[in-house]
This record gives sequence, C-alpha cells and structure tokens, in this order.
Amino acid sequence: MTHRPETGPEPPTVPGGQVHGGRTYPGDDPAAHVRRLLRRAVNADRPGADALERLAGARAYAIERLPDPRGRSGGQDWIVLYEHAFLLGPRGPGDPAGAELCLYELEHDHTPDGGLVSEVYDDESAAARVARRLARPAPAGHPVPPDLGAWPPADPDSVDRDG
Repeated sequence: MTHRPETGPEPPTVPGGQVHGGRTYPGDDPAAHVRRLLRRAVNADRPGADALERLAGARAYAIERLPDPRGRSGGQDWIVLYEHAFLLGPRGPGDPAGAELCLYELEHDHTPDGGLVSEVYDDESAAARVARRLARPAPAGHPVPPDLGAWPPADPDSVDRDG
C-alpha cells in the first residue's frame, strides 16, 4: 500500500468530502468500500487482513482512473487501472492526521470467457507491470496468457465502481 503522509497544514475536514493536497474524498463509507474492493479481487496476492486493519480508521475515499498502464502497446482488450485513495485519521498521538493510503485496482477481461475481473495491488508499479504483461499479444491458440491460470466466476458486484 502506498502511504503518503500529509505535508503542510492540516487539511480542512468536511464529512463525506475531505480534501488532502488538492484531492477531494467524496466517498463517505471507506470501510465498506475497501471490503467490497478486496472481495471482488481475484488475484491471490491481493492485500489482505493487514489492509483492512490499516484502513479501519479511514475517514473517506476517492477513486481515480489512472492513465492507460499499457504504454504504447495499446490493444483492443479491456485493461483499466484505478487508484483507490483513502484518507486516514490519526492512529495515535504523534501520528499525522490526513495521511493517505492507496490501493490499485486493475480491471481486465483476460479471462477464458472474456468476463471482467478485478485484481488489487498495494503498489502502483506492480499493478502497471501486470497490465503491461496482459497487454502483450497472446501466443497463437491461447486466448489468455498461460500464467493467469483459471479464474473464479465473476462476483455480481465486480463492476460496482462507486462503492
């Protein structure tokens, strides 16, 4: 998880719309959002209980679609990277209020049936590396890169982008 401590003066606090370094946090139920985000993640190396614990005290969240992670390789496939930024409250005396913690969701259709799935990473560069790998052309006769394995059926909430 990317952890960015707040620098400068304390940001203003507005329930459901905190501001951190120019970012607005419109999401007002971060605990429920992170649970849904991690529940729909299909990758085995997704953040786990430690992420839920660190985000338990989050005050709000924001979702931003990041630039195309595939670079110039492009392609006709569906690969989108989202940053889920959580505004944290102080964890104790001396802990800065307004620290931010980010998770990165990679949504793609590189599945045997072409259905959308989500993978969640605690590091933007790891998510971008997977996106670039998925964007490479598949070997002849292999619609899915062979190292992806079998995917579980998609969760009906898997495309719930706002919550």
